[in-house]
Amino acid sequence: MTVSYRYNMRFPGTREQINQACLEAVRQSGFKIRESDLAAGQISARARVNFRSWGENIHVYVDTEDRVDITSKSRYPLTLVDWGKNRWNVERIFTRLESLLGRRPVAARWELAQRR
Repeated sequence: MTVSYRYNMRFPGTREQINQACLEAVRQSGFKIRESDLAAGQISARARVNFRSWGENIHVYVDTEDRVDITSKSRYPLTLVDWGKNRWNVERIFTRLESLLGRRPVAARWELAQRR
């Protein structure tokens, strides 16, 4: 029963360009990369513990249609309220991604924070 935030956007460009930009966007956002498999379009990262949270797990996935899906999920399993930290993590990566690719996304879809 933890809180998460998920958002996705579609970007123009090749899958390889988008994957590389995602990896760099995660790095520039200050998150620690735990695993990356650019061939599969997957990156796992972790946000540090700070005064706002016990940290978050961040997953980035680029599908075959060049849609980037980012999920930030609170690491502490009993988190009931994240005070917008998961959303901030996702928006931070997308802001950097838009800057790196030098273009606006083609389409976007969002989902509110969910409790599982």
